[in-house]
Amino acid sequence: MSPPLITYLESVIAVDVGTERDVLLRIGKARTAFLRLRPVWRSKEISLTTKLRIFNTNVKTVLMYGAET
Repeated sequence: MSPPLITYLESVIAVDVGTERDVLLRIGKARTAFLRLRPVWRSKEISLTTKLRIFNTNVKTVLMYGAET
């Protein structure tokens, strides 16, 4: 039987597991956000500067959300 999981402010808290599960879920969510933006990354019409801004605001924030709690 797996330990009970509680979601609080989009963070997963497990009684016995610590933060490992939460980190893995965050990485998965960031990967999903990155992959959903594939048309942006492949576009020749969007500058690298704009792509970096999109990455920082849409992918990094998903990964880091709640990390300070």
